Amino acid sequence: MAETDPITPSAVVTETDNATLHRYGTPDDPPLLIIYSLVNRPAILDLSPERSVIARLLAGGFCVYLLAWYPPGAARRYLGLADYVLGDITDAVDWVADRHAMRPHLLGVCQGGVLALCQTALRPRQIRSLTTLATPIATDSADDALARLARGIDFDALVTATGNVTGEGLATVFASLKPFALGPRRYNGLAGLADADAAARDAFLRMERWMYDGPDLAGQAFAEFAREIYQNNALIQDTLTLDGQPVRLAAIDTPVFNAWAEDDHLVPPATARALAAHLGGDCAEHGLPGGHLGLFIGGRAHKQLYPALLDWLRSH
Repeated sequence: MAETDPITPSAVVTETDNATLHRYGTPDDPPLLIIYSLVNRPAILDLSPERSVIARLLAGGFCVYLLAWYPPGAARRYLGLADYVLGDITDAVDWVADRHAMRPHLLGVCQGGVLALCQTALRPRQIRSLTTLATPIATDSADDALARLARGIDFDALVTATGNVTGEGLATVFASLKPFALGPRRYNGLAGLADADAAARDAFLRMERWMYDGPDLAGQAFAEFAREIYQNNALIQDTLTLDGQPVRLAAIDTPVFNAWAEDDHLVPPATARALAAHLGGDCAEHGLPGGHLGLFIGGRAHKQLYPALLDWLRSH
């Protein structure tokens, strides 16, 4: 299936070892760098003109950058989290800071929020502010279904046997966590699309393409993330290291804005909102009614969350 086409125009401005860096808007505005998850593709942030997170950030007065990951392929199966954080993200942060002559704001999405936290913990002086959206922090909560599932799996043995982890396989796992909502209930309204306008039909089809077009994940990075974040609760336990460097949330005295969805079945509120208690600085918090995807494409998010985030960003 073809990758979902973007809505907002961008230019590729540079490459890192494992990603391309896209710029949206004018470099005259202050920079904001988005770190997306290694799971799925970032098209969910730019799915329609009315519900585009990227377009909302642009309209708020920021020059938006997006680090778009390459699919790993067999040659990248041994990439670890340190390669992505200390390599690609560090290079992107430095490139943006050099071009704008100022530190960038960093915005991490879901798993990308963990990567952004690692970058900020290791280099807090290079980040102007950090925003985390639906980011798993404390994975020992009773309602964290992904963590419960992960505890019984030997991920190192899994990736030894399979190499990279397929996007199709991960999509099946995510759907199994909430099968009714992502199955029959989701398609109950499909017949109604026959009478919908072209924009509504296009938005539905773009969402379907995005949901089932996830990239493969580098086997080593997948195993490391699952083991450290979901099995060992390493961010909270202060046991995560990248290339020998300890990742400590208490080292982050950079201003942080942390948002989550109150009905998120992938990153439950208790998993995400634990962040503030472990940081070394201030943390603004925003919980929003709705599910995981509603945090990005929901009408309430675009009326409440993103105006609040933009006000906060401009204040920093």
